[in-house]
Amino acid sequence: MTLPELTAIFLLAGIEIKAIVPIENEYWPRAYVELIEKNPWYLVTTEFGVIKIGWRKRVISIEWSQTNRRGEVTHDDVTKGDDYVHAYGYGSAVTYLTNFKRLPIKEVS
Repeated sequence: MTLPELTAIFLLAGIEIKAIVPIENEYWPRAYVELIEKNPWYLVTTEFGVIKIGWRKRVISIEWSQTNRRGEVTHDDVTKGDDYVHAYGYGSAVTYLTNFKRLPIKEVS
């Protein structure tokens, strides 16, 4: 995912980006150096906290454990939990991040 693609996802979801920090892809094993370098993940600081996002093999992993929002963002049959979801493409990523904004605020440690 390129920086323009990343910023577009958040812009379309209506989430303001305060900072972006590229991190190493957490999906590919270290033996896949080329794939890791071509597909960084990002820590995106927003008004809600930090959201980790990046491509796995076929899905975009979105994780918001560093925020105080919890809950499922979709009824779609995808891998998901109270603080993460896998999106099959950019459109789904926008939808899920839009839904993330509506999640209840929870006390987290």
